[in-house]
Amino acid sequence: MTITRGTKVCVASLAVLAAALGLTSGLGGRPPAEDNGKSDYAGQRIRFVVPTAAGGGFDTTLRQLQPYLEKRLDATVMVQNLDGAATAIGTSAGLNAEQNCMTMLFHGVPHLTFSYLTQNVDYTLDDLAPIAGVSIEPGVLRVPDDAPWRTFDDLIADAKRRPGQIRVSVSLRTSNNYVGMRAIEEAFGVRFNIIAYDGGGPSRNALLSGEVDMTHAGAFNSLGLEDSTRVLAVQQPENRWADITDDAPVIEDPDGRQAAENSSRYSVWAPRACRDDYPKRYRAMVDAIHDAMSDPGLLADLKEVGEEAKLDYLDPDALEAVAKDSDAEIRAILEDDPDAFTTSP
Repeated sequence: MTITRGTKVCVASLAVLAAALGLTSGLGGRPPAEDNGKSDYAGQRIRFVVPTAAGGGFDTTLRQLQPYLEKRLDATVMVQNLDGAATAIGTSAGLNAEQNCMTMLFHGVPHLTFSYLTQNVDYTLDDLAPIAGVSIEPGVLRVPDDAPWRTFDDLIADAKRRPGQIRVSVSLRTSNNYVGMRAIEEAFGVRFNIIAYDGGGPSRNALLSGEVDMTHAGAFNSLGLEDSTRVLAVQQPENRWADITDDAPVIEDPDGRQAAENSSRYSVWAPRACRDDYPKRYRAMVDAIHDAMSDPGLLADLKEVGEEAKLDYLDPDALEAVAKDSDAEIRAILEDDPDAFTTSP
């Protein structure tokens, strides 16, 4: 689907879809009680809407967490994938559900902010209540082993000599990868040939095939390239993933300040009314996510697949701060260039 600032999501249709899928009901089992001092999740079925396709990063991360969250809540967690319209279909459906804390959203930043800032939808960040940040996909610059740049400074010097000639792949224009490259261009006064692909897989494959000279990707999702590539730099305030990023240095601005965080953060959100009208249930979900993330079983599962370092808990306030920073960053880019995130048909 072509994403433009004029893309229209039919909210009325989404409300009908939500009703058809059971998103406006108690989801079976005994009806949820009113918020009378008890969270009342025990024995219930709680729906987690994932606004992307099954098998993707959102879906995989939630399903890894699912059994440990069920144990904490003594409830059944139902995962429902509703992808499309750059996550707006699933987000809108979740927000049009009955807002009694029985429907949650497993979303991401900046995916969430992109969904309402680049499309014509009826929600903004103010319509959601943060529950928890679950995992992080740090932004890195990955190059072939035989790339001519040994350091990030070498890359910038070359970019200044050859403006617009160094080809860099990103997963999508509506991605933290594209935002990260734009931030580097602005900070260092350089210009790259940024090429947006239809997803992370094609973007990474473009580096392997030689279509591009560098890729801006996630530290974890680009591990499959490690045999023939290396990480040149990490676009984070600090490198907490040295063992999977070749102990690469963090990017520092020309004035010596460390670059702002660039990442994709998978996270749990609820409709705002959940927090406002059902504070006990809201708090119970916050506590359950926190506790599930420290379960030894989950940590063992992730260690087995080499992903234990992706867990990065954020409490509701910290998650909201990250989302607001993303909102401000994307708004600033759109103010400068209203078509910055428009993709070609």
